[in-house]
Amino acid sequence: MSTRHAGRSYLITGATSGLGRAVAGHLSGEGARIWALGTTKAGVDAVVGAGAAIGGSACDITDNDAVQQAVDLAVDTLGKLDGGFVNAGIDGDGEPALTASSGHFLRVMDVNVRGVFISARCIAGHLLASPGTDIAGSIVINASVNGVRPEVNFASYNASKAAAISLAKTFALEWAPRIAVTAVAPGYFPTRMTEPYLGDADLADELLAHIPARRFGDPAELGALVSYLLSPEAAYLTGGCINIDGGRHV
Repeated sequence: MSTRHAGRSYLITGATSGLGRAVAGHLSGEGARIWALGTTKAGVDAVVGAGAAIGGSACDITDNDAVQQAVDLAVDTLGKLDGGFVNAGIDGDGEPALTASSGHFLRVMDVNVRGVFISARCIAGHLLASPGTDIAGSIVINASVNGVRPEVNFASYNASKAAAISLAKTFALEWAPRIAVTAVAPGYFPTRMTEPYLGDADLADELLAHIPARRFGDPAELGALVSYLLSPEAAYLTGGCINIDGGRHV
């Protein structure tokens, strides 16, 4: 078993399900201490009970005060943070732009953009307050291939993930040289969010036709990528967006 992250601590938003949950388990398996953020206490308790996190907080990631309190509690409990995986997000409604709900559009932007902004900023505030001039830690933002190559009928989701990539690049500029910030842009992975698409045989075949690798992603593959990006080995990698989509973005 790898000990790459032994003695290191990370906060993960959206850690109670899907890719956030998978990354939490991956990092914990490599010795990291994880503080899990989710929308419900039951969800957080389940992650902790499974051994994928030391503790966690149930909070609304669009609430700056709530997220700051969660970060403060994580630091008080774990002793420090070495970075974070800003992962929480919601899906688009799959409706054409002309008929899509403007209310849903705003909700997607609120969670996927404002939530990223707040979460990353709260984590960065702790890292930048640490003494010294060397790199203090790393932040990885979970975007999507949709932010690189838009998908029809997902205007809100496409726009929100493009914004997440832009935020990662902006943060990399503003917080250098003390924090390395990168975005990852996953394609289709089996999660609760993608189950309606991947669980439909005809739709899954249609999606696979646009993926050169001709398969969907394995959450362990994203876990391995995020593990590297959060590690000291990747300290010189900042401001980038790493596509992990089987070639879907091409």
